[in-house]
Amino acid sequence: MISKLTLMSKRSISYLCLVLGIALVLVSEFQETPSILLQICGLCVLMLSLYQLSKGIEDRPSKDSFIENDEEE
Repeated sequence: MISKLTLMSKRSISYLCLVLGIALVLVSEFQETPSILLQICGLCVLMLSLYQLSKGIEDRPSKDSFIENDEEE
């Protein structure tokens, strides 16, 4: 149960960083004098959160994994 809580908290932090990164990029884009440093920080946070979220996606099983033997076909 502890591992499930840890997984949920990591995923929640990743989603929070994703939203924060998007917000930083959008806010810096619509300022009169956009800050390059703010845009770079926003993009870095966005990319790191996307990377953390993509690590949690498992590989798809192959189509052959559902066939146990040749007689079932």
